[in-house]
Amino acid sequence: MERVRQVIGTEGLQLPLPIRPRYGLQPGGGVVLELGTEEIRILPAVPGGEEIASRALRYLLVHLGDAATVKAEKRNGDWHVSVYGAGIVEPLGQLVYSPSGELLLDRSTPLEELRRRGWRLRNVFHDYSRNTA
Repeated sequence: MERVRQVIGTEGLQLPLPIRPRYGLQPGGGVVLELGTEEIRILPAVPGGEEIASRALRYLLVHLGDAATVKAEKRNGDWHVSVYGAGIVEPLGQLVYSPSGELLLDRSTPLEELRRRGWRLRNVFHDYSRNTA
């Protein structure tokens, strides 16, 4: 996780301009402060589909690598993010996010299952490509 040091001025805490777009934060936009016992998290107040997709891609990059694409859609109040392997049209699984943008791991496809499905489908595609060439 990247760390940025900031000084709390008389006007309060200000987020540096260069990092705002990475997290979908706009001037005048709202944020949610999650107050833990030892930390404060700053989250966009109501993340949209683009922000949810960006969070999913960051999560997948850290845990699986960069060969994934996603498609986010809102269903029953939650965000359902279909996860695809590079060049694979069938979804490998899904990540589920709460309306506030929290990843709900207990309702998402486990990472090991995403990895296993990706390898299986990649090998099927590779074998098919080799046999039709």
